[in-house]
Amino acid sequence: MAVEKGAPRLPRTLGQRDLVLLKIVAIVNFSLIPAVSVYGRATLLVWLLAFGVFFVPSMVAVLSLARRYPGEGGVYLWARRQFGDLNGFLSGWCYWTNNLFYIPMQLVYIAGVAAFAGPDPKALGDNKGFVTAIALGWLVIATVANVYGLRFGKWLQNVGAFSLMTLGVLIVLAAVSAWSSGVAEQPPWVRDVDWSMLPAFSVMCLAFVGIELASTMGDEIVRPERNLPRAAAIAGIVTLLAYLVVTAALLALVPWREIGVVQGLMQALQRGAARAGMGWLVAPAGIFTALAIGGSAAAWFAGSSRIPFVAGVGQALPAWLGRVHPRWGSPYTAIIANGVLSGVLTGVALTGSTVTEAYQQLLNSTVVIQMIPFLYLFAGLMRLEGASGFSRAMGLLGLLATALATVIAFFPPQDVKNVLLFETKMIAGVSLTLALGLIFYWRARSRASRRSTSAGVAR
Repeated sequence: MAVEKGAPRLPRTLGQRDLVLLKIVAIVNFSLIPAVSVYGRATLLVWLLAFGVFFVPSMVAVLSLARRYPGEGGVYLWARRQFGDLNGFLSGWCYWTNNLFYIPMQLVYIAGVAAFAGPDPKALGDNKGFVTAIALGWLVIATVANVYGLRFGKWLQNVGAFSLMTLGVLIVLAAVSAWSSGVAEQPPWVRDVDWSMLPAFSVMCLAFVGIELASTMGDEIVRPERNLPRAAAIAGIVTLLAYLVVTAALLALVPWREIGVVQGLMQALQRGAARAGMGWLVAPAGIFTALAIGGSAAAWFAGSSRIPFVAGVGQALPAWLGRVHPRWGSPYTAIIANGVLSGVLTGVALTGSTVTEAYQQLLNSTVVIQMIPFLYLFAGLMRLEGASGFSRAMGLLGLLATALATVIAFFPPQDVKNVLLFETKMIAGVSLTLALGLIFYWRARSRASRRSTSAGVAR
């Protein structure tokens, strides 16, 4: 079990359809596609590589560990069972705190996409007031909906999944454009495959994260032994096809040198719509795409909030994080804490930086912190009692890929001008995050030790 006897329990509300939609909207992250598409058509080859060496091992690890250790908590629970309390806490801490960078990153992206519903997308996308209003507005909606419980919060995720229809529009426009006037300028396939593409691999590993998210809500899943494997298989197929097809569509419409990191997908849709004589599609497409990204942010917001809930019950974090709302059955204090911290970091990221610079910094910080729980995940699969040779091989492959992704996330993106400042922020952000987690953990251990000593003296 993930929580102690007598701890508050959460109702089972996630069926197979909800799981499939949750996994799709959590994994398929269109906001990352423009950031890696600046390398041209060779990007498609790297997507296949990242899928094979990271996503497939992740799916094997998640399904194996979820069967062995069912319950609320996911990566936190698994690492704690296999590597002890400290490593379990660090895994859960990083899985939670990476979302304190990731969710603000997504909120910034939502605003950049939603700007295409206005008259001047570029000006709106660079306007910090507009970006802040859209980002914090969606954060408030996600927080309130999830406080009411997954029976309400899951609809943000489901709406986001259904909003993926926007990609269908993009794909059709790309096909029409290529048929009528040819594809945009792209570099040759082979020439573009070199070491400079390593940062793209790192981001792609992040793009394939999410298969494990539903397991953080293990006690809220209906028939998890049947529904989890089916949902994982469907999500895997959809994920790979979505990334390949949308990347190809983007490259067909926008010359590789002109792709914007934040607004790249909407650039493509705008150009395709103009060529097809359907410019009126851009504004509603911007709204639907913002909903899709918002659904992904809401899914991660809901899942990551369960980590401090579980850790709070286990007394590794403040006990108030483990409170469940008496009426709505949600870990409301953990959700509200997540919302407040995400809002603060969104403001900090936008202070003194352009929207694009803030996005890049949040993205790379997210990659590093997110990969730490996966190091535990794959190491855990390798040492899982009774694991097959194939499972152990997948664990080793995933472990090597994750370690590589973690290291190269420190490589500055091409458009970073002040490399020293970028590296300083990266190292400081990661170090402070880990240090704060260790402080929480050792303070909790110290309090427990004092209580144990006092009880012994009393006897």
